[in-house]
Amino acid sequence: MTFPRVHAHFTVHSGHLCYGELHNIWQGALAEPTYGLTAVQPKVAGTVTTQELDHNVNALKGTWNAFRLVDTTKYRLAGWFAAHESVDVLQEIDKILRVSGSPYEEDSGSKYNDEKTMEEGVLVINRYDWGLYDKRALDVVGEDEFDPSSFAPRIGVGLVDYAEARAQVEFWKDVPEDHRDEQQRPSGLWLDVPHNEYSFGRFGFDEKRSAARSFLFFGIQTVFTQTVVDGMQQPLRKYETHEERYQRRLQEGYDFRGMEMLEMMAVPSRLGPSPADEDLLGPHTNNERLFQEADFAALLRRNANNLDFVDSWRDRVEILLNELLMSYLERYILPLDRSFVTILSTAESLTPQRAPQQNESRTLDSYLFQYLTQPYEDPIPDWDAAAVADRVRAVLFSRSRGQLGLFSNDDHIAGLCRCLAWLIGELLELASKGAKDSYRSNIMPADVRIAVCNDAEIFSIFKYSRVYWDGSE
Repeated sequence: MTFPRVHAHFTVHSGHLCYGELHNIWQGALAEPTYGLTAVQPKVAGTVTTQELDHNVNALKGTWNAFRLVDTTKYRLAGWFAAHESVDVLQEIDKILRVSGSPYEEDSGSKYNDEKTMEEGVLVINRYDWGLYDKRALDVVGEDEFDPSSFAPRIGVGLVDYAEARAQVEFWKDVPEDHRDEQQRPSGLWLDVPHNEYSFGRFGFDEKRSAARSFLFFGIQTVFTQTVVDGMQQPLRKYETHEERYQRRLQEGYDFRGMEMLEMMAVPSRLGPSPADEDLLGPHTNNERLFQEADFAALLRRNANNLDFVDSWRDRVEILLNELLMSYLERYILPLDRSFVTILSTAESLTPQRAPQQNESRTLDSYLFQYLTQPYEDPIPDWDAAAVADRVRAVLFSRSRGQLGLFSNDDHIAGLCRCLAWLIGELLELASKGAKDSYRSNIMPADVRIAVCNDAEIFSIFKYSRVYWDGSE
């Protein structure tokens, strides 16, 4: 039987710890002691998210042990774990990594402090929350500013008893950073990791969330699936293939709607403003599902690179796609001027951007114009055009209160159905590529949402779907 090997230890007498680089520790010693785990609100400034911390925490009194984390593929130091002597080392690390592990690894929980981390008793510290990104007390301690020309990948922070923090800083100031870990004292220790960048820390709190009992320190190059606690052989996280991870997520009920990704991607500067709530359309009834399972199956075989919907998510993907179609009908087809007497005049009105600009590829409008006005050159195999046309006609009849106008003509309905099939076929092709890029063998709502968001033309016609934005499929 193997056990974690203690590398060093120190003692907490005051019931509080200061942490970070030297000036962070100094700032922590100047601040009033914090008591228990308190809520931290992330602040966003441009592309950077920060969390203002006091750089001190309430901590269990007594002996704290420090353990080296070793990369088994590179045979070098990858991080540190320090904990009160009463803590089960492996169990505590497993909990922290589950709640908020490395932001560079899949399924690593929360990236910032939130309700989940608060509930689980984990304080999240990211790269912009300390070090030279937080300059408080920097002028007092006099640490050198970052010099890119002399930079060698290395991260290091101290963990010190609150009562001895300033004395410890004064001692460490005269010791080169790459030797501070050799100069340990009873009241604290320096955690240094060469060959790594960007410091991340995670404090684990006791069950009452009243005092910290552990601290995990790592960098961007710490890969927990190939990292062990010194003295142990089992990696801190289990390695999974992409397919294994996907199947596990399915079993665990992972949310594949893609709402967080949509929120990050659909920024006004890139796609223009999102529709106002009063302009959103839907949700619609089951009777207004224009395409059914057999219709999607035919389009998947033709357009989706041999991908399909997984059974447990099939209905939700089909609802989302039908909601997009219905929003298109409501926004663009039903309001058409009923004075149009030919499909050509209707198509010209509906597709103002059908002529591509010089040296540009064909526009979405040019395809819609083609399918509205011309029969298929290459019909979709196993496509029940008559059944689709009946459903589209019934919806238009209901929505227009019996005033179908131009679309009372079978040929015109057929042209509209060809447009709808082409739009969903294009969307499925894009979504299938997104699924493959995510190493998944099935198309999920997330792939549909991202596909819409990644294509400005498709986004412009489907962005009025309420279900697209609220994820209520």
